[in-house]
Amino acid sequence: MSHHALLVAREIKEMIGAKPCLLAIDVDGTLTSKRARGEFLLDFAAASLIAKVEEKGTTTMLVTGNSAPVAAGLARYLGSRGPQVAENGCLVFYNGRIWSSCRYTARPAARIVERELSGLLNPSWQNTCRIHDYAFLARNPATDPSLLLGHVEKVLESHGIEAKLSSSGYAIHVRPPDASKANGVALAASLLGVDTSCIVAVGDSSIDVEMRPSSGILAAVGNADPALKKEADIVLPGESGTSLRILLEAILHLAH
Repeated sequence: MSHHALLVAREIKEMIGAKPCLLAIDVDGTLTSKRARGEFLLDFAAASLIAKVEEKGTTTMLVTGNSAPVAAGLARYLGSRGPQVAENGCLVFYNGRIWSSCRYTARPAARIVERELSGLLNPSWQNTCRIHDYAFLARNPATDPSLLLGHVEKVLESHGIEAKLSSSGYAIHVRPPDASKANGVALAASLLGVDTSCIVAVGDSSIDVEMRPSSGILAAVGNADPALKKEADIVLPGESGTSLRILLEAILHLAH
């Protein structure tokens, strides 16, 4: 147990009084070893602790912008037993069933973006599996997707289409107006019968700020977006998967 993990454990106990009932984990940039476009390798030191945290009584769940099949498959092999919150909160998959926390779909907006911005953006291969939230990657791998948000906004405005636009650092997400990771986390908590006040949520991007209303503690990995660091209760030492490992070790310490 590292000194950093002991300090984080102390902070968690001071804020919620005990070990978390539920740990909500973002994937890209948080569970991965790096936070960089095109880097998807998991941090295996952190990943190996997820099943151990489950064994000690804290349920884990993935909260991701990925599609439900990707989230569900990853959770199965990690030993994460909680619901999977996919499409940035719009879908929750649990016990073989899918629930939607979004009433609307961004599919019409995504079709316009795919048609009119094909020179700048490529649709994610996962879009064929999506229902509400659609992702686009910069055609030029060296381009930060967030720099292309203005182009997407302008095209959609010209068609009178309303959508929520976000950049995860990996992709641009074209989302329905009612999309929020908070809604997905709250729905997952209700399915488990737990109060959101004992949830710890951790992420790396500005989208993860949305988990603030549905968690007792919001944590940011050390290399997170400034907007998330500003809102977080805890900024973890290290970066990406190393930060997550420290958080998982802290939760294991609280279980003893």
